[in-house]
Amino acid sequence: MAEVEQLSEELTTLKRVVQTSLHRGQLSKGVHEVCKAIESKQAKFVVLADDCTEESYKKLVVALAKQFQIPIWKIEKGALLGEWIGISKFLTKTKKIKSRKCSSVAVKDFAIEVSEAEKQFIENKIKGL
Repeated sequence: MAEVEQLSEELTTLKRVVQTSLHRGQLSKGVHEVCKAIESKQAKFVVLADDCTEESYKKLVVALAKQFQIPIWKIEKGALLGEWIGISKFLTKTKKIKSRKCSSVAVKDFAIEVSEAEKQFIENKIKGL
């Protein structure tokens, strides 16, 4: 039970960091932008969806991140990441019309809205990756 709560806390914190970074222009999304952020060493960490169907896409992002020593945080579903960055379409707040996947994003910097405790939590998590 505690493991489920911890996972929920991790995803909630990650979601908040991704969304606030997006609104502050500190998020790269899509293979081109993510690779560019990794190569220029602007990315603090990369979030990669495990259910990405393009194996070459995953291999490229993983290899680049490893080469430039950028941590990768893997999540299970790209649809969840797509929902976080606003590419899924909703009829109402609860009823989803179309679920669109996003395979990866790179967080360049923490937005000012992210609390110090959340920053510390994320930094501790990515050190363990």
